Amino acid sequence: MEPTPSYPDPRLGELVRALARAVGAAGGRAFLVGGSVRDHLLGGRAQDADLEVYGIQPDALEALVGEFGEVHLVGKQFAVLHLATEFGQLEVSLPRRESKTGPGHKGFAVTADPNLAPREAARRRDFTVNAMLLDPLDGELIDPWGGREDLARGLLRHVSPAFAEDPLRVLRAARFVSRFGWRVDPGTVSLCRSLDLAELPRERLELEWRQVLVLGDHPGMALQALEDLGALRLFPELAALRGVPQDPVWHPEGDVFRHTALCLDAAVRIRGEMADPWVEMLGVLCHDLGKATTTVFERLFEFYLTNKFYLVSSTNEHFCSSSRKAIILTAGIHRSISRIKI
Repeated sequence: MEPTPSYPDPRLGELVRALARAVGAAGGRAFLVGGSVRDHLLGGRAQDADLEVYGIQPDALEALVGEFGEVHLVGKQFAVLHLATEFGQLEVSLPRRESKTGPGHKGFAVTADPNLAPREAARRRDFTVNAMLLDPLDGELIDPWGGREDLARGLLRHVSPAFAEDPLRVLRAARFVSRFGWRVDPGTVSLCRSLDLAELPRERLELEWRQVLVLGDHPGMALQALEDLGALRLFPELAALRGVPQDPVWHPEGDVFRHTALCLDAAVRIRGEMADPWVEMLGVLCHDLGKATTTVFERLFEFYLTNKFYLVSSTNEHFCSSSRKAIILTAGIHRSISRIKI
């Protein structure tokens, strides 16, 4: 593995190193942070680059970055600079302090502090695997919260109690489960279950669902993670699937919730063929919602000889061989009564 990340366009890596050298010449030090470090350590390519710069004041940093292209200032008080290029996005920021000022994921007061220690700066990040810093010039890794070990273990663990200040991180945990198939640390699970999620905006919820269903390889695991993390309170129709039985002859996998999770993971195999993966994966997620309120029990000796409701029930094997049209149709068909022989 190379000591520093590679990018789809090598020019982005060259720009990162050039900026880091300029920061060093000005008396500061620049580190790659966040997802680009995580993905590099996983052996993948980073799509974008985030540089965190220490030891340089905001005005001086803005002038320095401006020498490399057109700069868009996101926030004056915490000095986040976007440098858009034809070969990738580069974000340059100063380490910053955050303090909670109100409810929700936007209720923060943020101030830049170029003299903040890297450990303290990383403390505000969500998970340890996202709290590492990498020098793009010499490859030195600074890992104050044990992120590399958690990365090797496939573990999502929150960095500090500050995690609780942004309830959107509960949904973000499910997103990472969907993408990487990781498990969530029990302490993080307990913390997530204690958070108030009521004020999360719908558009952010939709964004997280899009990433779970369209980009992740393990959306079924993410659905189970949402249950474990206490987030299904936001989605009562999905929560209602828990414990809803199915006929064991046709659904030996268990209840409707388990069935839905398995269908999501199976549908990933044909997602590349879908005309609209967001709509069709959403159809898979919702295809059995009707069973929560229409499942009944009947004592019929030869029930399946006269009732063919099972023909619209979908298992892993069904989704692997069915057409995309069938996946969408199940969302409507499954509103019919689901009967179970007892």
